[in-house]
Amino acid sequence: MKIRDLEWWIVGILGIASFVLAIIGFNELFSAAGTERNFLDLMFQSMKIFGMEFVDDFQSPLPWQLEISRWLAPGVLLYTAAKAILYFIKREFKSLTIKFYKNHVIVTSLNEKSRFLVNDLLKNGRKVIVIAGIENSRKLDVLEKAGAVIIEGDFANVNFLKTISAHKAKYFVFVDDDETNISNAIFTYQYLKEYGSPDMHSLFTHVSDDVKLKEFVELKFFEELMKKKPADTNCEIRIFSINERTSRTIFQKYPPDEGKIISCREDDQIHTAVIGSGDLALSMILRLARTGHFANLKKIKISWFHEGEEIFEKLKHSYPQIDKIIELHSYEGPLHLFDSNKFEELNNSLEFCSVYVVCKDDSLSTRILTLISNIDVKNPLKIILTLMNPDGILNRWYKATELGNIDLYKFNLIEESFTEDSIISEKNDELAKLVHEFYLPPEDKIDRKKSSHVEWGKLSFDFKIQNRAQADHIFVKTRAMNIDVDSSPKEEQVITIDDKSELFELLAETEHNRWMAQLYLNGWKYAEVRDDSKKLHTDLKPYSDLSEGVKDWDRDAVRNIPKLIKLYEGENA
Repeated sequence: MKIRDLEWWIVGILGIASFVLAIIGFNELFSAAGTERNFLDLMFQSMKIFGMEFVDDFQSPLPWQLEISRWLAPGVLLYTAAKAILYFIKREFKSLTIKFYKNHVIVTSLNEKSRFLVNDLLKNGRKVIVIAGIENSRKLDVLEKAGAVIIEGDFANVNFLKTISAHKAKYFVFVDDDETNISNAIFTYQYLKEYGSPDMHSLFTHVSDDVKLKEFVELKFFEELMKKKPADTNCEIRIFSINERTSRTIFQKYPPDEGKIISCREDDQIHTAVIGSGDLALSMILRLARTGHFANLKKIKISWFHEGEEIFEKLKHSYPQIDKIIELHSYEGPLHLFDSNKFEELNNSLEFCSVYVVCKDDSLSTRILTLISNIDVKNPLKIILTLMNPDGILNRWYKATELGNIDLYKFNLIEESFTEDSIISEKNDELAKLVHEFYLPPEDKIDRKKSSHVEWGKLSFDFKIQNRAQADHIFVKTRAMNIDVDSSPKEEQVITIDDKSELFELLAETEHNRWMAQLYLNGWKYAEVRDDSKKLHTDLKPYSDLSEGVKDWDRDAVRNIPKLIKLYEGENA
């Protein structure tokens, strides 16, 4: 603990000590003068000493207790007043300077989760304004000490938005309840249409889960609104679910094909287990369905252990074509009575490449981990254990990375999900934009009937999501090529692929399978005639049935990987 953390305890103790010493000193002083004073009178005289009201009718030397008190008490009072004034001046000064902010980030709520996001933004050098009530007007919040500005106000007020320089902000992150987030995002968007700068404004608007996220995309809830923006307004509303972002981060850090080189049809099917019954478990399955496509051309096999049929029915109802994408097996039952025998049986039939424990309760996760550690396996199991409580015992004190037959990887849901890289995800967006640029044909060959044949800023949510998904999958392909993009030194990074090789064609077919999965999850269907408005596409069929011209789109996606990685690393160097 730092001295600063004890500051007010020390001030309080000194104040009490001054008061007690004054009472004792006055008692001795009056007694020596032959004057009787009761205890209440002594208390009153002692309180006056804090205001330096000391009647100088007595000869020195004074009692030592009073001598100390008459200097210490005013000192404590002056120190407290000075600190309060400094807090006020510092807070008010920052509130005045935000009028000059530019390219800053505005976060609309302050809670345990958003605190981690704000802290990460500050560490990355961002200027951050938080719209929230000030808990203690006499004390700076820890985030204020780190550089953030916390200010109270109404987001549905134009004057307040001007006060926080909203028209010059780069990012907005709305992390309140769904209705408040959407209302604030729409009002801010309308404000930016009128007052916004030509620089890009991104409004990250949180919704509760993947299903709701899908509903907003399908309803084109914000697209009609954004069609009406003036040509010189450069802003967009980007809805997101923290569960979706979390599952993406988990997949990136702990992919099921990690440590494997899946580069031919004969390679084993990827088998994963997902253990959990909440929205994050559902998001994890959807992430595996979107990104879990490999050069062996086999569907990823997912064994899902969960409680209750409702979550399984929710998945099937919201994503009716999911069986076209993955091999999903459901094992329903109380998780506190986790069926480790069934788990062992499944692992013996086809070893799990990774096991994602995504329970809503850390104690339940711990119990499941203990049960799994006791089963008999040939090879160590890779367990990714998600933890809700950043201050929990397992998170803070359990440091082991191996537990019997388990290679353990802990993932802190709050600390690792509420980050700039997870939520704002600039790197992924830059790569997605490059993917789209490489996709667009030359100007004379652009088909204006295709809604994907437009510049990035005019793309629909659906097509932007498709580009971001393709960008994410690049790293699955580079692993198949036995190239570790993240760990290779950038100056020595050389990526090549022989477009005449068998692997090249396998990766092209893998890309087609991934693309079909993305469209199936977004509600697209096969049709003889393409109609983007009805989500009908002529190419939703096996790779072998495609024309050579269409196959070339998938081949180009693989062929462009070396150039994409080079540009991506150059921009993020």
